[in-house]
Amino acid sequence: MIRCRSALVVACGVALAAPAVAYAQDVSAPPTTTTSRKTDPYPFLGLSPQQSTADEEILVSVGCPVGELGEVKSMVLDRVGEFSVTNETPVIQGAVAHIDAKARPAFYAITATCGKTTITANLQILPGKTPTSSNKPTSRPPSSVSVVKPASGRQVSKIPVGAPQTGGGGTAH
Repeated sequence: MIRCRSALVVACGVALAAPAVAYAQDVSAPPTTTTSRKTDPYPFLGLSPQQSTADEEILVSVGCPVGELGEVKSMVLDRVGEFSVTNETPVIQGAVAHIDAKARPAFYAITATCGKTTITANLQILPGKTPTSSNKPTSRPPSSVSVVKPASGRQVSKIPVGAPQTGGGGTAH
């Protein structure tokens, strides 16, 4: 009995060690590494938030080396502040921009020039609350609507006649 147990333990140990030996690597050869060229983070354009309402401010962030940032514009922005460096590595320049008070709900393109490259981001203007709208519920229905009351003692004014129609369902032929 002891021989069977020890044979079983040895067999399990071999079964567990076999995959490790099969996938073992030769450490005598020097490892080969490939270095990929670091991706240049420039240029990029970010808006925060990307959804806003008319007459609000957003933060415009442009990833562009200092001295290469050109004009930032959009038909929905009435003012764009002065850009300043907000991050050193990679250089990100940011400014506050004001959305025109008369902007209508839609998507608008914001464009920025970095060197010879033009980059674009979309800004969504959402419907805002208008000061003239009233959210008060009406106290009574309009006079053109007549309310039908059931006859006394009944729940419905007209009693249905005939069997209910259930339709054929998916098995009808």
